[in-house]
Amino acid sequence: MSQLTYSISREAAASYLSVSTRTIDRYVKSGKLSYKKVANKVILAKEQVDELKDEFAMLHQDGYQTEVVSGDERSSSTSVQPMSSHNSNNATIRQLDQKMDKFFDLIREKDGNLEDKNKMIFVLQQKLGEMEGRLKHMIALPEYHEEKQQLVHDKEKLEQKVRELHK
Repeated sequence: MSQLTYSISREAAASYLSVSTRTIDRYVKSGKLSYKKVANKVILAKEQVDELKDEFAMLHQDGYQTEVVSGDERSSSTSVQPMSSHNSNNATIRQLDQKMDKFFDLIREKDGNLEDKNKMIFVLQQKLGEMEGRLKHMIALPEYHEEKQQLVHDKEKLEQKVRELHK
C-alpha cells in the first residue's frame, strides 16, 4: 500500500462507517486500521477507512441490481431484476464467498475476544477467592487496637505490682 494519509478521528470514522467508536477500537487492535497518536488523539488512515466503507457496502449488497425500465408509461419507475449473465453470476458467487469469509472471520474474532474475557474472569475469580481466604484469617483492625490497648494496660499493672514487690 502506498503512503497513508492520517486525517480522520475515531469519532468521525465511526460516524462515517455507522459503527461505534468501540468497534473502531477493535479494528485498530486487530490491525484492520492503522493509526497515529497526535497530542493524545488517535488519528486513523483515511484510505483504510474508505476501504472498510467499501467492504461494508459490498457486504450489504444482495446480488441484485436496480435498473431503470424504459418504456411508454414506466420510464420513471425502477424494477429489481436478477443479474443475468454467467460472468455476473460468478462474480456474485465470489462476492458471497468473500462475505461469508468475512462473516466467519468476525465470528472467530468475537470468539477469541470472548475466550480472552472468560480467561480474565477465571483469573479474577481465583484471586478473589484467595483474598477472601486471607481475609477470614485476619483480625479486624478495631479489635486489634482494643486488644493492644488492653495488653499495654495489663503490662503496666504487672510492672506496678513487680515494683511493689521489690519494695
